[in-house]
Amino acid sequence: MQDKYVCEESGCGKWFSRSDHLARHITTIHSPRVFFSCQWPGCVKQFVRKDVRDKHEGRHRLREERRRNSKRVSAKVETLSENYNIAAEMDMDGSVIPNVLGPSSPTFFKQGNHYVGGPVEETAGFSTAERTSSTQLDFALKPPDLTQWLFNDESFLLQSGNSSPTNTYLAALDSQAEKMLEDAFCISPNFPNPNSQVSVDGLLVEKMVSYVPALAQLGFSSVKAERALYIYWDFFHVQFPILHKPSFNTSAAHPLLLLSMVMIGAAMSPYSKKDEWPVLGDSRQLLETIAFPLRWLISSSDECCSPAKPWILQSLIILETCEILFSNRRLHERAYLHHGVKMQLLRRSPLLGGDPLNRTNDDTELTEEKDAWKRWIEVESLNRVALVSFYLDTVNATIFGHQIVLFAHQIKLSMPCDDMLWEMTSIDKDNPPPQPETPKFITALTKLLHQEKLDVGALGKKILLAGLLSIKFQMELKDLEVTFLDWKSVKEYWKDTIYRAIEVWRDDICHEDCCDSQKAYYLPAQPDAYVPSSFQSCDTRCKFPAYHICQTFMGIKQYDCIIYVGASNRMNVKTTEKDYRVVKERISAWANSLKGRISVLHCYMFLNELLFKGKEQILYDPATDPIFHRPNVVASSLFVIWSYNYCLFGPESGISIGSHAPDNVVKVREDGYAYIERICSHLRDSTSEGMLSNRYLDTYAEALRTLTNTHCMAGLIALFKDRFKYCQSEVCREYAGLLENCMARSMGQPRKKYGT
Repeated sequence: MQDKYVCEESGCGKWFSRSDHLARHITTIHSPRVFFSCQWPGCVKQFVRKDVRDKHEGRHRLREERRRNSKRVSAKVETLSENYNIAAEMDMDGSVIPNVLGPSSPTFFKQGNHYVGGPVEETAGFSTAERTSSTQLDFALKPPDLTQWLFNDESFLLQSGNSSPTNTYLAALDSQAEKMLEDAFCISPNFPNPNSQVSVDGLLVEKMVSYVPALAQLGFSSVKAERALYIYWDFFHVQFPILHKPSFNTSAAHPLLLLSMVMIGAAMSPYSKKDEWPVLGDSRQLLETIAFPLRWLISSSDECCSPAKPWILQSLIILETCEILFSNRRLHERAYLHHGVKMQLLRRSPLLGGDPLNRTNDDTELTEEKDAWKRWIEVESLNRVALVSFYLDTVNATIFGHQIVLFAHQIKLSMPCDDMLWEMTSIDKDNPPPQPETPKFITALTKLLHQEKLDVGALGKKILLAGLLSIKFQMELKDLEVTFLDWKSVKEYWKDTIYRAIEVWRDDICHEDCCDSQKAYYLPAQPDAYVPSSFQSCDTRCKFPAYHICQTFMGIKQYDCIIYVGASNRMNVKTTEKDYRVVKERISAWANSLKGRISVLHCYMFLNELLFKGKEQILYDPATDPIFHRPNVVASSLFVIWSYNYCLFGPESGISIGSHAPDNVVKVREDGYAYIERICSHLRDSTSEGMLSNRYLDTYAEALRTLTNTHCMAGLIALFKDRFKYCQSEVCREYAGLLENCMARSMGQPRKKYGT
């Protein structure tokens, strides 16, 4: 029986589970010694604790700052509206052209040795030789104009007094969320023992088997479940920290959430560098046994309704990641088909569709330990689930050519909280950790576009990159709106702006290093903590593969590359000879342009980061690569390199190998490592600094023109193609067939479609 500590003051009767809570209650409510009055004009509140008074006054200042910003923004929007109306009247020739991009005065911001925005010449991003003359369109696409046009001023209206009730609520929600965290910090949380994060007893196994009876035939046991959970925390959580590990307790978690964690643990077991067969058995069979029924089990749950419980959304994120990256093609396609359902649940979640904080206590009230921390953890977890969903939506659209569902301007959430705070296993109320301000996502993205100082955590870096990618997709849709006006320069301006912004993301947010594990993940500070080798600081391979591939696909469509290398269909639609001819024309135009050289340079630099540590060669095996999407980016990079060089120079050999000849008789002209080393050495030598850096892409693009035998790629393809055959993902195994097709054509064989 839990002890009760009852207040004995006349007429009170309140009771508490802890004596210190009772003591603070008496001091605060019944016998305060000193009162600290709020100094804000018009406020008469008094407090017995100075720190509470100071926080209260801080909220006054925050509200006043927002009110002032609202006035400034209202005036700015009015000015923009006037400029819009004036610019819409006529162009230099008298034709009506609505200036959706804002006023014409140029604005610049500097990135490295380049200026972003303003009039754009043929820069490292894209050629603007096709731009219309200044007498036709005398304005530049500046980052402020881009955000105002793209976001429709929603980022500003979030703080505006004239905004909609929904936006007013969101502004208030930020203040309440800060208050809730302050309340939580008044108490030292009592997180469970770390063993509870993986401990599975017989009763819990029975519950999981009751949902998926087929597990019994695999000998599913607590030992298997616990090992899979260890792998989940070691490999999945490091990359997508959507669960609060310090407070996680398997006995309190829903069995379907545990099943999703076991499933992804089985999927990622090849990355543990251990022989997992004695414990897990056939890991692929285990993951598919759970994955096939899991989506239906989650969807048919009584709690899978709006507003959905946090475990529903968390389970769907884990399941979708497994289906997209580690399963067979059927599940891969199923994930895409059901992706929109998860997005609708998120839009109707408590965080986005209602106020989960409406029971926040006043300054003078007490908060029970369990409720304060539980509510903050739940809200932050929902926030992270929504942001990771946005990241997956955008990156999957980039790599696989999926249709994007969620756009940047729709993300009216805060950035993830500080990584250290999210991972802290103990918090002392008397010595709380720093509480850095968490900006809104749109605010942070706008700052990035304007190259303002911004400090974000590991997950935040991924989210901001996804935001820039989302703008790219949204601008491509807006291109369709102005195509009939033949505004080619508009397209060139926004592409250059986004390209430069992504370079700013790498240089400023990632400090010019996309290979540093400390920047990509939050790693435990304890010296004895286990960190998988792929996430350790000594691993120098690229940790942000999405950066390279998004810059690559800024100049070429993923669809074009896949068709050109021989895919017989895309998104289950068969390709025709007419499709191939159209793609071939686009590939030819791209390969002969600056855009083509920039695209292939990003691929060369990415493979160099993957295959070399200084001058030391590194073995890369996609089947044991735990970094999400990196094997897919490797394959896409190889397709881009092959398409570029084959289009320009043709096959490296005229020898046609018959289908009966084994692979080992193919005589390649250059080994894969030697090929990448030769090209990168040539690029280094083209600069006075003798280094490989994205800052010198202009110089590299010219140097690439003078490099010979870049079409000798059979050795490079041979370095990867067989290793893709052993990947968990069927999509990755299909890459092996496409790479084999590329190699055969490089050796002189005629074109044929893979899979026909």
